[in-house]
Amino acid sequence: MKKRLKYSLFSFVALLAVVSLEAPVLASYSQQNVNIFSEEIESIWKGDPVGLSIFLERTEKRLPHFEQSFRQSSKNLDVHWTLIAAISYQESHWNPKAISNTGVRGMMMLTQKTAKEMGIKRRTNAKQSIFGGANYFQKNLNRLPIEIPKQDRIWMALAGYNLGFVNINLARKLALKSGGNPNLWSDVSIYLAEILIDRYADENNNFEKHIQALEYVERIQLYYQTLSILNREKEMLLLAAN
Repeated sequence: MKKRLKYSLFSFVALLAVVSLEAPVLASYSQQNVNIFSEEIESIWKGDPVGLSIFLERTEKRLPHFEQSFRQSSKNLDVHWTLIAAISYQESHWNPKAISNTGVRGMMMLTQKTAKEMGIKRRTNAKQSIFGGANYFQKNLNRLPIEIPKQDRIWMALAGYNLGFVNINLARKLALKSGGNPNLWSDVSIYLAEILIDRYADENNNFEKHIQALEYVERIQLYYQTLSILNREKEMLLLAAN
């Protein structure tokens, strides 16, 4: 596991080596940061070393091809580009040709209806898909009351991206009716499971949609946190080198 993690940080450490030629003290300090950063990532992925290895490899080999589009798509949004990239990884593992058995496809796994709504002509065009998915996420975010704390709004908007916004509204109403807090994702997520079971369980004897919905948000949280750490450390090194 540690070998794979070190491999994924190869380019980062290589840059440190270049810096060390002119600033040994800075390089030593930066290397210490890399170690802390590696430990932080390993801790949040505890229990899934294989998933971490795959994710880090794809941040090296796949993400660079699409990072500029993720950055551009988030310029007018209320979230950082790493969140859009995290959604995309959950949806397609950054594969523009991905397709599900339900017919959603592309980097952001848009349905035909959503693609049309967002003005997307080709769902398999990576840039179009990224911009369409980013704008659709922002649309869900905008539909939530501003008094909801931003982080909770983000998690609810993510669930809406996956399940449809109507289910989030129903869960918030049920939370309020049942004495929960409709502005906290931790409360809404509990009632969301109840809503999904009530609305869809009869359609499938092996119903797991309520479990999958919560796991969907949790996985994006994990990818988002990891990408945020990677991005933060990269920016810190570049700042120190200037």
